[in-house]
Amino acid sequence: MKQKLTSLGGNLFSLLLAVILAVAVWMNAVSTDDPDETRILSVPLAIEVVGLRDGLVVQGYESVDVQVTFRAPRSVWSLLVPENIHARMDLTGKAEGEYSVPIRIQTDVSPVLVEAVEPSKVDILIDRLASRSMAVHVQLAGNLAPGFQAGTPTVSPESVSVSGPEAVVDQIAQIVATVDIEGVRSAMDQSVELIPLNTEGTVVTGIAIDPASVSVSVPVQQLGGYRDLVVKVPLLGAVKNGYRLTGLTINPQVVTLYSDDPDVIRTLPGYVETRPLDISGAAADITESLSLVLPNGVQVVGDPLIVVQVSISAIEDSITISRPIRFQGLETGLSVTLSPAFVDVILSGPAPVIWSLKPADIDVYLDLTGKGMGTYKLTPEVNLPVGLKLVIISPEQVEVVIEKAAVTPTP
Repeated sequence: MKQKLTSLGGNLFSLLLAVILAVAVWMNAVSTDDPDETRILSVPLAIEVVGLRDGLVVQGYESVDVQVTFRAPRSVWSLLVPENIHARMDLTGKAEGEYSVPIRIQTDVSPVLVEAVEPSKVDILIDRLASRSMAVHVQLAGNLAPGFQAGTPTVSPESVSVSGPEAVVDQIAQIVATVDIEGVRSAMDQSVELIPLNTEGTVVTGIAIDPASVSVSVPVQQLGGYRDLVVKVPLLGAVKNGYRLTGLTINPQVVTLYSDDPDVIRTLPGYVETRPLDISGAAADITESLSLVLPNGVQVVGDPLIVVQVSISAIEDSITISRPIRFQGLETGLSVTLSPAFVDVILSGPAPVIWSLKPADIDVYLDLTGKGMGTYKLTPEVNLPVGLKLVIISPEQVEVVIEKAAVTPTP
């Protein structure tokens, strides 16, 4: 019996050893085909908060990104995406106070080993969640256009809810809606983002405002004796023949006039003229500062000069010219026959240039450098005066026949 047990024990040991060897061989084969790789996750992780008691709020982790180094088989790395990885901060059982809390990494895939977490801990502050209602204050920034004044702004809603850590909420002195009125000439209605400020006028962060923006209306009216009029520029003469006026820019387009006598202002037409601008014979752009022609007792509020820019361009025209084709670069001992020998050249450009054009100004040629005997289809080149554009050559190609030159017999 003892001999049988000894034999059985030996057999079990051999079997166990065989299994261990088989597993080792299998693990080695798997490791060879799918080796472990250690990498840093390419995308930093945001921290998730778990276990925070109701009525509490936590600060200090919002801007912290966690960098994780994993070791995992190569085949698993394709699954290691942010959606399958969680950087968690467990605040279960923690009351108000300051803490240094470890970051725990959990993954939805396996096998994965966390090699390193940076940072491994984060310093936080847990505070009571506070909420209170605060009135909205409207601040006007900038200056209205001269001669205008702003009335009392109205805001809707007039108060908003502010919530966040109690210590931060207590810092808020006012909720401000800032409206830019620089250069404004009429009433304003706009949506304005709200800004929380402390007693020193510094922006308070880390709180929520509901709603985050409000509707602000600012009444604007013109003072007595002031009036806005559009500017008109009288043009004298005509531009040079072959040119045309393509634009007129007036800056400013509207001016504010003032008079001690409001009746004088009221009787003015809806525009005011500058002194005339003479464009007779002009062939280029004109820029000039002009004064306004004003009735007695009326003055301009601000700069009295109007900057006027007149844009002038040449009228576009086109022309068709028939020109012979010259050739260059023909080797000695060869002759050439062109078919056709003339082409029509269609050009476009400024009318004054077109009108002064002579046929000899257009050079049409073929470069036969390196061409031996044979028949070719070639496109002529065209030399043009400055300012002209080639529309098309007709025909676009010519037949070029290069032959051996005939030998003239010696008499």
